[in-house]
This record gives sequence, C-alpha cells and structure tokens, in this order.
Amino acid sequence: MRVCFIVDFLVVVISLSHLVRLSVCERTNITVGYLTVDKTDKYIRNRQGRIISGAITYALQQVNANPHILPNHTLHLIWGDTRGDTLTAVKLLTDQWKQGVVAFFGLEDSCSVEARVAAAWNLPLISYKCADDDVSIKSKYPTFARTYPPVVQVTKSLVALLLHFKWMKFTMIVGSSHKQRTIADKLLEYAELFNITVNGKQEYVEPYVPFSNGNPFPGIVDRTYVDTRVYVFLGDLNGVVDLMTNLYDRGLLDTGEYIVIFVDHVTFDRTDTLKYFKRTIDNPEEKRNADAARSLLIITLSPYSSENYTQFQDKVRVFNEEPPFNFFNPFSSYQKVITVYAAYLFDAVILYAKAAHQLLLEGGEITNGTAIIHSLLNQSYESIQGTSTFIDQNGDAEGNYTLLARMEIDNPVTKYSMQPVGHFQSSDGSLPVLRMYGPDLIDWVSGFPPIDEPECGYRRQRCIPPKQYTLEIVLGTVGGILVLCLIGAGIAYRNWKYEQEIAGLLWKVDKAEIHASLSGHKNAEFVMDQDKKDAYGSKLSLNSQHSMDSRASNQQVYAVTSYYKGQLVAIKKYEIKSLVINRKMQKEMKVMKDLRHSNVNAFIGACIDHPRFTILTEYCSKGSLQDILENEDVKLDDMFIASLIKDMIQGLLFLHNSELGCHGNFKSSNCVVNSRWTLQVSDFALLEIRAKTYRKEDEHAYYRNLFWRAPEELRSPQKRGSSKGDVYAFGIILHEIFGRCGPFGFCNMVPKDIVYRVIDGGVFPFRPDTSSLKCDKYIIDCMVDCWSESPEDRPDFRCIYKTLHKMREGMKRNIFDQIMTMMESYQNHLEELVESRTIQLADEKKKTETLLHRMLPRPIADQLKQGHFVKPEVYASVTIYFSDICGFTTLSAKITPMEVVRMLNSLYTMFDSIIKNYDVYKVETIGDAYMVVSGLPIRNGDTHAGEVASMSLELLRAIKTFRITFLQDETLKLRIGMHSGPCVAGVVGLTMPRYTLFGDTVNTASRMESNGEPLKIHCSEACKGLLDKLGGYKLEPRGLVEMKGKGEMFTYWLISEDAHIRRQRLQRCSQTMKMNTPWAQATRQAYMQFSKPEISEPSQGEDSQPFMEIFRENENNSSREDSPKINHLDQFSSPKDIRSFSSKLRYVPNGILSEDKRFSDIKLMGSGQDIVERTALISDHDFYDSDPDAQEKTRHLSVGNRTQIKLVDRAPDRPRSARNNNREMYKLNSESVPEYTSLMSDSAV
Repeated sequence: MRVCFIVDFLVVVISLSHLVRLSVCERTNITVGYLTVDKTDKYIRNRQGRIISGAITYALQQVNANPHILPNHTLHLIWGDTRGDTLTAVKLLTDQWKQGVVAFFGLEDSCSVEARVAAAWNLPLISYKCADDDVSIKSKYPTFARTYPPVVQVTKSLVALLLHFKWMKFTMIVGSSHKQRTIADKLLEYAELFNITVNGKQEYVEPYVPFSNGNPFPGIVDRTYVDTRVYVFLGDLNGVVDLMTNLYDRGLLDTGEYIVIFVDHVTFDRTDTLKYFKRTIDNPEEKRNADAARSLLIITLSPYSSENYTQFQDKVRVFNEEPPFNFFNPFSSYQKVITVYAAYLFDAVILYAKAAHQLLLEGGEITNGTAIIHSLLNQSYESIQGTSTFIDQNGDAEGNYTLLARMEIDNPVTKYSMQPVGHFQSSDGSLPVLRMYGPDLIDWVSGFPPIDEPECGYRRQRCIPPKQYTLEIVLGTVGGILVLCLIGAGIAYRNWKYEQEIAGLLWKVDKAEIHASLSGHKNAEFVMDQDKKDAYGSKLSLNSQHSMDSRASNQQVYAVTSYYKGQLVAIKKYEIKSLVINRKMQKEMKVMKDLRHSNVNAFIGACIDHPRFTILTEYCSKGSLQDILENEDVKLDDMFIASLIKDMIQGLLFLHNSELGCHGNFKSSNCVVNSRWTLQVSDFALLEIRAKTYRKEDEHAYYRNLFWRAPEELRSPQKRGSSKGDVYAFGIILHEIFGRCGPFGFCNMVPKDIVYRVIDGGVFPFRPDTSSLKCDKYIIDCMVDCWSESPEDRPDFRCIYKTLHKMREGMKRNIFDQIMTMMESYQNHLEELVESRTIQLADEKKKTETLLHRMLPRPIADQLKQGHFVKPEVYASVTIYFSDICGFTTLSAKITPMEVVRMLNSLYTMFDSIIKNYDVYKVETIGDAYMVVSGLPIRNGDTHAGEVASMSLELLRAIKTFRITFLQDETLKLRIGMHSGPCVAGVVGLTMPRYTLFGDTVNTASRMESNGEPLKIHCSEACKGLLDKLGGYKLEPRGLVEMKGKGEMFTYWLISEDAHIRRQRLQRCSQTMKMNTPWAQATRQAYMQFSKPEISEPSQGEDSQPFMEIFRENENNSSREDSPKINHLDQFSSPKDIRSFSSKLRYVPNGILSEDKRFSDIKLMGSGQDIVERTALISDHDFYDSDPDAQEKTRHLSVGNRTQIKLVDRAPDRPRSARNNNREMYKLNSESVPEYTSLMSDSAV
C-alpha cells in the first residue's frame, strides 16, 4: 500500500549524510528488524552490539540512496537488545513482527530457536555471528542464512592444503571443546572422501592454560611422532605453541621431516604477527618459539583487501554514535576497534536488499522469506572487505582463508613473523585451490616440503636389509631329507607289516577251535568229515521246491552253526579238488577280515582241510532274505520292505567302495537278516574258490542258481564279478521282494530255458514280468533300469539310493529302531495321559480341600483329612460376635425371595472380604444373623477382644455405605453384640460336619446383640475389661440392661479406636509371634497395612490384589503356570504366584518392583559347607529363619540403607526334609542385625 507522508525529520535521521532534505515523496516502507547484544545481566564474551551496530544503519543509508536497488522503497529499521537471552530474543522477534518487520538481521552466538520461529512465519533471518551447527539444515531452517562463515568451513581449506603438498597421511590433535570436535569430525569426512589417511587422533583438555593443569603434549608426541610426519592441530594458541616447542626440544624439527598445520579462527591482523610465537605468559623475545615456528603453517581468515575498508570502519564509528543507537564513545581520543563482524552485518543488509529487489522484479512477495533466502544460495558476492565470498546450498558463507608461514622481517624485537604466503580461492562451493603468492616464500627446513611418510615407512619396515637364510636353507634341506626318509621308512614299514599280516594268515581258523553247538546245531565234525544229512542243524527255511542248492526233489536248506571262541558262527563248506591258496587269495581274505559294516556280514575266518575249504561268518538268526520271501506266513509291509532294501543298498555301496570293488555272487540267498531285522550282505568275494568248487547238484538247481547273474557274465563264464553285475542282481531281487514268487515270478519255463533266453538278449531281452507287481511306478522304473541289457545303462547304487529314498521318508535307520520309536511314542502318549489325569485329580482334590477349608478352620480340616478324631476343646477366653439386620422381616416382605438371597449374598460377601483382614473365624450365618469368633481354634492371648472390636467398627462403617440395587431408598441397619468369655468348640455331625461353639458365652453374646440398638456395637463388661487392657478403644457406658435369663447386666457402647495404639500393639505382636500361624500372619498383615499411607486404588485393568493376600496362600493364583514363583517359608504354603503378594502400597502391579524398590527378586549366594541359592521376596522389613535345636549358619543381606535380611541354613548333615519342614520366620529389628552384614548379588525382578 502506497502512502504519501512527510518524511523530513526521518530523512534527517536515516540519511546520515545530511545532504538532502526531502519534502514529500511517494515511497513504500520496508521495515526490517535488528537483534543484537548491548547490555546483559550476565557475562557474555565478545559481544558486538556496541561495536558494529553502526554498520547496519550505514548499509540502510547506502541502499536507500541507491536508485538501482529497491527503487520507490525505503528500508526502515527497528532494533532491539536481546541481552544475550534466547527468551528475550524470541519475544523481541515476535514483537517486531507484530510491528510489520518482514526481515531480520543479527543474533550472536546462538540463534537456532529464533531461526526456527522465523521459519515458522516465513521470515528471512540473516546472521552476522551465529555459530550454531543445526541452522545449516535447510529442511528445518529454510529462511536462514549467514554471512559469518561457520567454523567447519575451514576443513575445505585444510584438505586443499594437504592435497597441494601431497600430504595423504596425517595425525590430528584436537581440543576437547565442541567447536574443535565438530571441525575434527568434518575433517574426517573429507579425509575419507579424498582417500586421505588419518594415522591417529589425540585429544587434550580445553581451555589449556600453561603450568596450571599439566602439559599434555609431551605424552601426545611420545604416542604419535614415530607413526606420523604431518600434524593438524585443532585447538587454541597456547596449545600449538607448547606442541611446537616440545617438538623443537626433542630435535624432531631439525631435519625438516615434521610439519604442523594450525587453524586460527580469528581474522589475520597485520599489526599483531608475533602472537603465534608466544603463549599468554611468554616473553615476546622468546627466540626458541620463533625457531620452532619454522615448521608451522597457519590457516586463518583472510584480512581485508579493500582500500576503502578503513573508511568503512570510520563510517561505522560515526553511525554508532547517531540514532537510533547513540552508542557514544566517552573516550574521544581512543577509537574503538571495529571488528570483522561489522563487515558481515553490512554484507547481510546489502545481500537482502539485492535479493528483495530481484524478487519484486520477478513479481514475488517481499514477505516470502523462503524465496529471498533461496535466491542467495549457491551465489558469490563481493564483500565490503574486498573479497569474493560464496554462499553454499546450506546458506552458509564459506569464508576466505589465508595461509601463513614464518618469514624474515626487519623488526627490532625479532627478525621473524608469520606472514601470508598464499590464499585459498573458490567461487563455486567446491574444494578451494591454494594460490601461492610466490614460488619460494615458505622457508622449509630441508629446502623442500616434507613428505607424509618416509620412503622406508615410519618404522623402516620397507627398507629392512635382506636377511641371510643360509642356516635356514641348510636346516630346511636336512629336515626335508629327514622327512622324506621318514616317509619312505613309514611306507616301507607299512608294506612290511601288510606282508606280515598276509603271511601271518590272520584269517586262518584252526579246526580244533570249532566246537559243536549245544543247541543241537550241526557240529564241526559233521561239516568236516561227513557228507550225509542228519537231524542236527538249525532249520531256517521252509519247504520250497525252488530253493537254491537243493536237488530237484523236495529238500530243505540248512544253515550249519558252531561255536568259535565262544561266538556262534555260521559255517559254509566248499570242496575243491586242487586247493592252492595263492597270494591273491590271501590278500583278499585279509581285506574280508578287515571289513566292518552294519550291513555287511562279518567274515570271521576260513579253515583249510584239504580238499575242504570252510568259511566262518557271523550268524544271523532270522535266516536269508530268500527264506523270508518264500515263507508265506511272514507278512512284509512297506516299512519292512523299505528297511530291508535300504540295508541291502548300503551294504553293496560299502563293498563297492572297498578294495574288493564288488560282491560277485549277489543273490537273495546271500542276504541274511539278524535278530534286529537288519539285512546284511554275505558270501562275497573269493570268486576263484567258488569257481573251483565241486557241486553235487542237478541241472535244475544249477541253472536256477544263475537267475541273478548278469547276461554279459552268462555269455562269458570266465568273466565273473563286477559292480554292474551286482546292479543287475539287485534288480532281480527287487522283483523277488515285491512279487514274492521267485526271481522270474510265475514263469512256466524250466530254469535252463530261462537262462538261455536271458543269454540271447536282443532288442527286447527276456526279463521278469512287472505287470502284476503292486508297487509305485518309480520302483518299477528303477527295477527295469537295473537289469538293462547294456551294463553302461545301469545306474550305480548311489543313484539307486537317491531314487528309492522316497520309500524311507520318516523312518529310522533300521526296522528295529522304527519299532522301538513306535513303542516309545506310545509310551510317551500314555505318560502324558497319566500326567493329565494326575493333574486333573490334583485339581479336584484341591477344590475339595478348598471347600473343606471354607467349612472348617484349617487346623480342624487338616485333622479330619488325616483321619483323626477331632476332640472338643475348652478355650478359657474368646470373644464372640453376633449381628443381625434390624427390620429384616419387614424388608423381606417388600421383595421376592430371590432378591432376598441376592441381597444377603452381596452383604455377606462384603463382610467376608472385611473379616479376612482380622484374626477371626466366621462360625455361621443363619438368615440375617452373622456369627464370628476370635481366639479359637488358634489361641491369641487377649487380643481376640481387640480383633473383634476393630472388625465390628469396620463392619459398621461398611454397612452405612451398602446399598440395595433394587431398593435404593432402603438402608440396612446393623445391630452388633459382642461378649468375651470361655467356651467349648468341636465338630458336630458326620454327614455334614460343622464346627460349633457351646457355652454360656455364646448365649450371652447373642443376648448382647438382641438387646442392642441399630448401628451400634453392644459390648459386655467382660469384653470391656479386655479392651481396656489392650488400650486404644473408646467405650461409653450404657448402664444396666435387663437380659433374658441373665438378669440385669451393666453394658457399654463401643464408639471408636485409636489406630496408633493398635498399630503399636500389632508391631509388638508381629515381632514375637511365629509367622507360620494364621494369627501371626493376620497380625503382621494388619500391622503392615496400618503402617503405610493409603493411596488411590489402581486402575480397573491393572493386575493387582488387595493387601490382605500377603503371606497367605492364594488359592486362585497358585495354578498360574505362566507366573514366576517364590518359595515362601510358610508351612501351609507351596511356591507362590508372585502376583499373590502385595506391596506396602496396598497393591502390586504386573511389575513387582515398584519405584521405591519395595519389592525385588534377590538371588542369594553363600559360601561354606552348605552353599545355597535361593530366591527371596524382599520388603522393607527383616526376616530370618530359626531352628533352636539345629546347628545354624547365618548369612546377611543388605539392600541400600533400608532393607536387611538374615537367612539361616540348617546344618548340612541334617536331612533336607527336616530342613524344609520346620521352617519358621520371625521379625528382626534392623538394630539387631550385626554390622558385618555382607552383600548378595544379582538383584533382579
């Protein structure tokens, strides 16, 4: 909006040149805000408000006077003093925004909060001194920029310097301040980006004051000087001077191998070039520091290069003293030093003005802070200092840096100073380039720049002279010869031993060691000397017309057994006319002797008795596979078949991988089964002996014995035994197993014709018929592949094993293990069933016991469960309580019987929940009458009167708040009577036993109730005497009352009780009474309840329980299997659900450990003879186990300063049952715990 107004006075104030006085013009005001630090309530170092503020008014005057920047617009200034406080700054920013400010300048040191607020309002904020790191994040601060270069920008110049001199390895020494650590982290990023190696990083404490907190640099040099040559020092000036002098004193700088690069964040001052040679306490004439600085390079902010900069400083001084600041200089003869921040402030205003001008030209809004800041990004500008500065994509000015080195000068104090030798130039935000002012300006010690790593390495590891290995070569040669000799000797010994084993005939069996079987098997003499058959021997097969080795006539096959060295063995005889055992046969039998596999029948040995040759093998009681297949009574299911086939394949695989290479005589009769139903391959090898054997068999048996022989072996009888021949035989046996009708099934041809048909071969060779087999197709395919005409087409047993693997899915290794697994599974099922029934029985038993405990007191119920007769018992003093509801009959007439039942159930449920907090026993309820007694069956001294009195008072309070849901206007009025005296208690009845009280005390208590008044507690004089003795109860006399059957009695009204006195009494009782008694439990529970302040009840969803359940067995929770258990030393309790305990705050949530650690789960560990690990529940009270008639050993627990526990273990020689059954728990005062209490560990919840 354009407004015409008179600006004469404003022009005089704003245009400081005093040259023009304008009358009236049409210009639009743009109000900008300036936030700086002038005065402050706290010390703020390096505040700039009073020094540089004139720069902004000077900049505004330049912009308003320039017709090419924001024509027809006037920049108007509003400023405020933040006093160095963030809250004040935010308030000023908000107030200025309300006054129409559209852009802000200023803020020192910290500005992240103010920049966030400005971003929220889309206001541009350009700072001249803010050093926060976060404001560089453009996603969070889109309207922020700064002309002050952040300290991390110097890292680019550092990397440029390292790359310029090819220093690709360096060590960092970093001060502990946040600024130095930030620079170090950024330098590590750039080093990794440019493949520069950081040898190490050392840190020292800042601020560093010489001689005050020790000199850390000797230690740093000791740790680093060996493995580095280039140091980058990020710290203060005192630190770098001490580092240089330490290197100089050690002589490390004498050769020019070391160089130190220091970063100075202060703009270079040409008038103070000697500051780098001294610490704050040094003499400026210290020559040693100047000599050490020869190996020092410094990167610092570039000084101004503009000739007009001095004039600019003068202008700032002038504008400082004029409105709106009026910062007058009281010392006219002394000129303030105008810092570089004035230039940053001036540049910020000029940048904003140009950006706003450009935005208006493009049709944008002057209030769009994001657009203004975005136009400044990735742009260069000419600073008032005369340098070109680049603003990167984060809105940060990158700054201009200069490289300083020691140069010789003409100075009366010292002839050296640090002077600029180059500057870092960058105009596009990329890595700057070092431009040297001359070729030889740096005075290198060695005449040239040092290298980052010596040619031989830091530790000369790359220049180690070649070592002479003459001795090693000689020793190695001799050693190698010795090793070869040993290897040769080992091979020779092995061959010798092998020959000895062959020559030693380890397989040979002496005939005299073979003894007849005692069970009637055919003996050895028969085997060796007789040909005729007799009745001895073990029959393993049934009658079979087609059995191998039988005559055409119907005969039986016998497996002859004998004992050899106490082992039952099977014997097989061969008759050879000319028996010569050559070396090959001896070697073969040695191999057979060494073979051991669960599916290979063990070869025990051979007996030579010319012309007989007898083989001894391991005896298998189930006979051969052929016997099993021909026995129609043996039913083979899929599991049996799969197990037998697997055993057969594994046995043949073992033989094929052994030195034998094959079986050579594989058939179903040579597969035997032991007592574990494991199949073993037998009668293998010794093909030469078998070929020379004289057989007494007819043509039928001879040709039938060739059914399993491969066609190529039938065509060439001299060619016997091959792995492919075993595969062919395996295919025939597969047909036998699944067909169970012989090798060729129901073929009507005689064996001779079958053999010749097989020999003929052809395109369709003769093979067994598979059409009638009942098995899977993959098995038939495997069978057909095995008996292929060409041996090369037959698979090996590895392929067969994989093909038939489906048969064995889910099976064990053998059939016996499979049967045992089935039996074990059945047994486990039965055990689970029994366990389930046992749990159910225990649950039912528990329910029964719970019901019994509700009907009778626990001690009485325990006696009845044990089958004992409960004798009536006389009690010298008890207190009996009677109550009824006044007007119950009238009230019952108003409601239905079902509603009466519901009302009484609700009422008595409330009563029951209350009386559980007291040491009382509910005797019975009859209608609206309620009877309670204290002091039996467990005697509790005189406290029974107090228990009943306190209970009565709580019941009276509860009845006043009780409401009937269906009679909201009706209230119940309880009438209570109580009397103390002797009585007799006992169990009456067998069908439905009841625990009943007898005596005049019962009648008197009933009369006290019937003669009472509504909502009052009527107390007898005897009971009043006990209450007075206990103390803490307030009673009022009623006077003489006529009692039916008693005459006149003086009675009292019980009014109230003193809770403090009751708490003291309960505390005394809890310290002296045994904790395994119900009364003691209730007493301790009541004391703990009274001793803690009430708090609000937990929320409805919180898993909690009332305090009254503490130290009491919780029947409902004891069955929770998912809850942690705690062993509670109560003889009536089993391991408890941890949720059945309550804290002193009255409720326990799911997490048992409360904020004040009132509960914790402590693992206790001790030492000595009886080392015990326990879990205990710890509260603020102290307990210990005690047994006066046993040896005791004590351990103590201390948790903080609040909880102490003393645990007592029984003597180790005492039986565990005795130690566990007689545990007692007592209260132990903290003062009585000895001072030598020791800790336990591993406290956890």
